[in-house]
Amino acid sequence: MKKIIFAGTVLMYCLLTAITSNAQQSIDVPQSVQESFNSHFKNSEFKRWVMIKDSYVATFKADEKWRDAYFTKDGEYKGIGKYITVDLLPVMVQQTLTNNYPGYEVSELYQWECTDNGLSYFAILKNDKHEMTVQLTPYGDVTFSQKNKIKEPKVPTASMAANNH
Repeated sequence: MKKIIFAGTVLMYCLLTAITSNAQQSIDVPQSVQESFNSHFKNSEFKRWVMIKDSYVATFKADEKWRDAYFTKDGEYKGIGKYITVDLLPVMVQQTLTNNYPGYEVSELYQWECTDNGLSYFAILKNDKHEMTVQLTPYGDVTFSQKNKIKEPKVPTASMAANNH
C-alpha cells in the first residue's frame, strides 16, 4: 500500500510541476532531509524544494540534466525522476503507447526510478476530449491509468457580455 501511495506522490508531483513550474515555494525542509539530499547528490546544482503530501522533492541539476529526488519526511531517499522524450523510452513502452492508445498524443513523459519498485514511466496522453495518465513498467505493462475529460472553455456569448455591463 505504501508503494502505491508513493507512486501517487510521484504522479502528483509530475502534474504539479507542470502547473507550477515557474512558481517558487518557500518551505521549511527538515535538516535530515537536506542532509540526505547532500549525501546522495554531492556535486549537483540545487534549485528548489517542493512538498507533496508527506514527501519532499528536490529539483536539481546533475550532469547537465534536471532531475527530481524524493525523500520521506524522515530523510529516507525514495527515488529519482526526470522528464524524458519518446526516443528515450524502451521499445516495449513505445509499442504499448502506440498500440493501446491510438488517437492520443504524448504530452509529457517522466522516468521514475524508485528504491522500492525499480524503474517505471509516467505518460500524460491527450486527445481532443480526454487526458490520460498512464504508468508503465519498462516492459510496457500498464500498472496504473486515469482518464479525465478535458473541460472546454466557455465561449462568451452576446447575452453573457450584456449581463456583465
